[in-house]
Parts: sequence; structure tokens; C-alpha cells
Amino acid sequence: MNDADFDKLATLFKSADSLPDLPAAALQLCEAIDKGVANTAELERYVLGDPAITAGLLRAANSALYGGRTHQASTVQGSIMLLGQKAVRSIAVSVWVQALVQQAKAAKNFDPQRFAEHSMFVGFMSKYLLSRATKIRGLRSAWTPDELFAAGVLHDLGVGLMALVNPDLYNQVHTIADAKQMTPEYAFFALTGRSIAPLGAMAAGAWRLPPMFGQVILGFSEPFASEDEQDALCCVYYANYLADSTGRSITGAKIESTIDPAIQEKVGIDEEDINDIVELVSKHTREYVAAA
Repeated sequence: MNDADFDKLATLFKSADSLPDLPAAALQLCEAIDKGVANTAELERYVLGDPAITAGLLRAANSALYGGRTHQASTVQGSIMLLGQKAVRSIAVSVWVQALVQQAKAAKNFDPQRFAEHSMFVGFMSKYLLSRATKIRGLRSAWTPDELFAAGVLHDLGVGLMALVNPDLYNQVHTIADAKQMTPEYAFFALTGRSIAPLGAMAAGAWRLPPMFGQVILGFSEPFASEDEQDALCCVYYANYLADSTGRSITGAKIESTIDPAIQEKVGIDEEDINDIVELVSKHTREYVAAA
């Protein structure tokens, strides 16, 4: 892929006019929370304006990974109070992005269910890892675990959107990834000589998402190259590594790879605990995606 071809592709990702429309309720919800002017009643009105967000919020509020087995929430208002505003924003973002990629019909090799399961696994695992490292190891981050959950869900935004805006290219990338048992990101680089991460970050910017989403999309694959939030980015990297290495990749293949010991040290998970943690997060991911 030459510079001109890549520039044309980038134009699709950085222009809101060429991307799928986002639900007004989700945008209003994010903007109100980011401005710090929203009360519970206003947020409830925005949530109720979108059935998918309403259902996603109630599912999350009653998920064990959000403490829902202890405190059940049967109303939107109760869910908002239980989860907090940043968690509500994170859930809204993850819900409508997952809904968007379900529209990718032309990319015959794209499996929306598998993409959703991969993305949600990485989101839930990122949240778990950051929460655990904060409590046990004193890891510091300006991002909350709930914010990292949403950013983890969106870490492969470029891949999902490519299946929508350029299905032929996605099919080529998927074929390479499947044949060589590599991630779509590596396959995209093998095919084009370019990283797909900037495309996902461009889309996040075009949709006016909070800056942290673009930062995670750009930085999680090389966390130590980033100036800020290396600890949180290591959590997303490790979550994605666990997804790919346990057969929960976007293509469904088990991808053999090694993990940088420095990242493993940052996350602080003992080898003997990995299987139990993966099974725990997988269980809640399956429950969440199945209920969608």
C-alpha cells in the first residue's frame, strides 16, 4: 500500500461523514458526563433514549464484575447510582461500538460475535487487572478501572471499522491472519507496511470520544513507548495477550506469542493464577455478550 492509498483509507477513518452514525443518546451522555454538569435524572433520560444502552447498563450493573451479585439493580436510576458516572459513560461507549460492528455484513470473513467476545474479554480483563494491581501493588493511574474497561473494549476499533468501511481489505487481512495465525493488526502491517492503530484513533477523534480512548488504541501495543499511563496500558496489553493466547482472538485462532517480562511484572499476575482468572473473566464475558 503506497502513501496515497493509505491516505485515502485514513480519510475514511478521520471523517465523521464516512463513519457510521453514533446514537445521539450516547453522545449526549458522554458530553454531559465529561462536562461535569449532569445529574442522575438527566443521565437517566439519556440512557432511556436508547434501548441498547439501557439494556447494557442494566446487564453491567448486575454483573459480578461490577459487584452486581451483591447489589442488584432493577432500574436505570439505581444502576447509575450503583456504577457511578464514569462507569455509565464507559458502558455506553462499549455498547454502541459493539452495535456498530454488528453491521459489517460485506466482510464475509468478519465474525461480529467473535469480535464482540474478544473485545469484551479484553475490556473486562483490563478492568480486573487494573483494579487488582491498584489494590495489591499500589499501581497508580489517572484512569479508573471502568474507564479502562471501555478503552479495552475499543482497543481493536480500527479492525472492526475496517470490516465496515473497507470490507475487501478486511477480508485480505483476515486471510493472512488466519493462514499465519497472527493478529489482524500484524496481518495489516504485513499487507500494508503500516500500523492500523492510527486509523482507530482517528475514528475515536472523529466521534469526539474522550482523549484516553485514542491514547489506549495508539499505545497499548507498545506501552513503554508512551510517556503517560504505562501501567494502565500494560494492563490492556496483557489482557489482549491473554485473549489471543487462549484462543479468544478475533479470528478464533490460538496465537502463540511471548510476553515481555517487564509487562508481566507491571501487571503482577502469578503464573498459577492465570487459568482461574481467564476462566472467571471468560464466564462473565460470555454471560454479557449472550445477553446482548
